[in-house]
Amino acid sequence: MAIQMHDIEKSFGTRATKVLHGITGEIQSGEMVSITGRSGSGKSTLLYIISTLDRPSAGDVTIDGVRFSAMNSKQLHGFRNTKMGFVFQFHHLLPELTALENVLMPTLKTRSSKTRRAFALELLREFDLSDKADRLPAQLSGGEQQRVAIARALVMQPRYVFADEPTGNLDSANGQLVMNLFRRINHERQTTIIYVTHDQDFAAMASRKIQLVDGKLI
Repeated sequence: MAIQMHDIEKSFGTRATKVLHGITGEIQSGEMVSITGRSGSGKSTLLYIISTLDRPSAGDVTIDGVRFSAMNSKQLHGFRNTKMGFVFQFHHLLPELTALENVLMPTLKTRSSKTRRAFALELLREFDLSDKADRLPAQLSGGEQQRVAIARALVMQPRYVFADEPTGNLDSANGQLVMNLFRRINHERQTTIIYVTHDQDFAAMASRKIQLVDGKLI
């Protein structure tokens, strides 16, 4: 099983400014892959395309043998919810919900909150947050909020986790903690993790690095 990129191109604007130029490659199941490049190189754009959150202007993405261009919206949402987890630079926790309730948010679509509650609590324990389960996001530190966001991404036990600058809003100590969590999840659960980062030390923690220069893979 793998992610396959087939000649991916992406353009924006009425004058069609091209951001990605013919990206072709493969990410194997169980890999931990970093995507790096200067600002404007297209790294976040590529992440959003291979995670199905955006569509390419040309080319196609296949995951586990499934071509996304052949899926309708309902199928795509179902695939995302059961096989993918997402972590962003900002945690995007709902302020009125507790840490545990935020972790369980993805389970609502499949009506599996009750059956996954124990696993959600286990994740919070693994991330040293078991005593924070009933706290609101405003009562958590920035690093704790991001760990809750990672637990939320994992609660459906996805095969793939996509992260866009997951440490970009954290200090170095919390950033290192988050990256250590990713590496542990990758090793222990064999979860495929693909993340965008501008930090070269964090990029080096991946098993493989994809570097973009002006929208081209090098």
